[in-house]
Amino acid sequence: MRQVVVVTGIPGSGKTTVCNLAKEIAEKDKGKSLSVINFGTVMVELLEKKGKHVHRDSMRKSDLQMQIQLQKEAAETISRRIAEAGNDVIVDTHMCVKTGRGFLPGLPRHVLDAFKPDLFVLVEAPAEEILSRRVKDKSRLRDIVLKKDVEEELLFSRLMACACAVQTGAPVKIVINEQGKQKEAALKLLEVMEL
Repeated sequence: MRQVVVVTGIPGSGKTTVCNLAKEIAEKDKGKSLSVINFGTVMVELLEKKGKHVHRDSMRKSDLQMQIQLQKEAAETISRRIAEAGNDVIVDTHMCVKTGRGFLPGLPRHVLDAFKPDLFVLVEAPAEEILSRRVKDKSRLRDIVLKKDVEEELLFSRLMACACAVQTGAPVKIVINEQGKQKEAALKLLEVMEL
């Protein structure tokens, strides 16, 4: 039976790298088909269809109502893609998004209802490593933050995951993605998915 696994992590945790590597390993080494749908990419695609060009890291600084509406549209699009997939699906997203007005839930009730997740996986790394990755990644527009800010983001992500688990009944698993050990993290993700 097909499963929907929501994989989350704060910026710099390496969640997208882990998701893509898990897909590659599943297909090449295990002969299993696996789809990865990136929530942020879908949001950017929807904006581009409307003629708006916004860097994905700037979206969280946009008008809050616009973010909420875009999140809803992206959830509907992803729900259709999940329904069309004939295999297991990973939805790569964030448990929460730090906005100017506070933490916006990445998976509010209507998104959970659309996805019907079977499992939540939080990809995490030590706060110091996340800080280092953010500084080194020149392809992204990252805010300058302190270790305590990263620790707060990790905490909010876990709290939101607990709320999602309570609402859906789906379990939550944390996968640690240490520096240089992305393959091990991807294998752990596949193990939790029972692939």
